[in-house]
Amino acid sequence: MSPRLPRGSPRFLATPLSGSTGFLSRVFLATRKDDSHRYILKVGSDLPARRAWGRTLRIFSRELAAYRLLALLGGKLSPRLYAGTATEGGANGLLLFEEIRRARNPDQLQGLGWTDLTAAARGIARIHARFWNSPSLLRARDLPLHHYMLAHEVRRHLPKFLRWTKLSPKDQSLFRNLPPKVEAALARLKKGPLTLTHGDFRSDNIFFGKGFVKFIDWAFASRGSGTFDLARLAGASPKKNLSLIQHVDLLNLWHAELLRHGVRNYPLHQAWQDYQDSVLLTLTIPVTNAPTLAKFSARGRRMAKLITKRFLCAAKELGVFVNAAREFTFTNHT
Repeated sequence: MSPRLPRGSPRFLATPLSGSTGFLSRVFLATRKDDSHRYILKVGSDLPARRAWGRTLRIFSRELAAYRLLALLGGKLSPRLYAGTATEGGANGLLLFEEIRRARNPDQLQGLGWTDLTAAARGIARIHARFWNSPSLLRARDLPLHHYMLAHEVRRHLPKFLRWTKLSPKDQSLFRNLPPKVEAALARLKKGPLTLTHGDFRSDNIFFGKGFVKFIDWAFASRGSGTFDLARLAGASPKKNLSLIQHVDLLNLWHAELLRHGVRNYPLHQAWQDYQDSVLLTLTIPVTNAPTLAKFSARGRRMAKLITKRFLCAAKELGVFVNAAREFTFTNHT
């Protein structure tokens, strides 16, 4: 159940926010007479190509389902949703949120420093722990199962991506060998625990305030491995590409936060394998999305090139292209 709106006129004045035209939606600041509160109104894109992409991914149905679960957190770690509806098979809709005040929302093109990365990792770990194999999660039918962006469609999208990209012959060869590795990673992750995954966990969707962090834009939410969110963050959002040791450190603190909030029977060595599989899956994001993203806008072109480079660097750093996974001796937190 969504929280009730404070009293006021039923009519809202909607003003486009600066930079409010997202890739798949539009965002407005909403105000009304006799109400001191300000709200965020999110509606679908009015561009046919983006609406078509939104229909394929069912973005509004997924986001609405995610916020119904997140309501259990009482406005912590995500904004409150006051009202919402999804139409056109989930491609369009209307969502009315509380405004997040006094917080930074860093640009992904600029990237995050280590302090912000660790704050985001701890915050998403608390959400993962709350919905770890949760019955309420299992009943959320509008959240697809093990739907890591469009990873399962990597084979179909690969030829178009290879024509679009300007990668070296060696790197193109790595991508050509990706489909069977993705299939194996997906099969392994299906044996692991389920939680609520954000799916598009990057700095554009994170607000940092004094003593709090909140996550927005759950349009790619699903039921799956929480390590995908961590790999998504670590791969595409740092200012500088993370070293192998930094990847290990980030996984360690994420896992420790899970344990602190009640997760059991998930040893660190299993989390490490899941994380490596998820880093591999992040490579499918540029394959399935970058050529389309590059057509949307100048920012889309910059983002498409950036995520291709950053995800590839992370995958190389972790050695996910080789058959033998890198192994480490971890401190046993259990």
